Amino acid sequence: MASRILGRLPIDEDRLAQDLARLAQAPAPQEPYEVFTTGRWVNLNLWNASGDDDDGFFNGHRQIAGRPTRLLDGVPYLRELLTTWFDTELLTMVRARNVVEWSIIPHRDFLESGPAEDFFRVLIFLEDNEHALNSDEDMVFHMRKGEVWFLDSAQIHAGVNISSRSRWSLCLDFKAGAGFSPGDVFARAGDYDPAIRPALVERAPAPADLPDRLRALSTVVSRHNIKDIAFLLGKVHFTEEVPIGASWDWLVEITKASGDPALLDLAERARRFFVHSREVYEEFSFVPA
Repeated sequence: MASRILGRLPIDEDRLAQDLARLAQAPAPQEPYEVFTTGRWVNLNLWNASGDDDDGFFNGHRQIAGRPTRLLDGVPYLRELLTTWFDTELLTMVRARNVVEWSIIPHRDFLESGPAEDFFRVLIFLEDNEHALNSDEDMVFHMRKGEVWFLDSAQIHAGVNISSRSRWSLCLDFKAGAGFSPGDVFARAGDYDPAIRPALVERAPAPADLPDRLRALSTVVSRHNIKDIAFLLGKVHFTEEVPIGASWDWLVEITKASGDPALLDLAERARRFFVHSREVYEEFSFVPA
């Protein structure tokens, strides 16, 4: 199921600006998924299983019904959008997210939580930023302000904001499963509008020697920079027509060619953790403790 637009929300600019100003002043809680990102990545918890605005853990493996956190009371316009436009009976988690000079490494979600068809992740973008892009296994795309997107998080996917300008969004998680259809996320069936065409990003054909040029990083890779190299490789598909998952194969090939078994082991463990399998509460780090 490829990522796609589900509809579009009308935005009250003045009321939104007031709520975003309040969110910008809110203290950022501890981020349980920090290892997936570089740069500034702030998640503020508006709706979750515990009702605690410091709780950023996705409890997909438990499929617990969500409820508002105290932080949601301070952003009345966003609360109105959530409760007016969406079926809150299916809503398990909502995070207000801001990213600046940021990237998230190619990965799959829900690996530790259960069957992917039990989950349905929706993104709503609250700011336009032409330097902020998202991707999945089929395409690179720019999510525009007010658009409601289904992000197929069970596919390998990634995101970047290469600018110093913010890009606020909402990340909504819904219970899915048997009998669920994408329009069910909306409170009113008429708000489901899958005919909206996405803003796709045109990429350049990849040079034939690109893999060889990237493998040359084997001469410099070390424990000091393997994280930087992994994130660098994870951005190549945003501009070149290469498969998003190729970055992990390149990292394994680079570390293997380096002749350092410890680096190869780290790369293989990273590929497994981010795209193949991981356990609930499992942790991973590119850097020594």
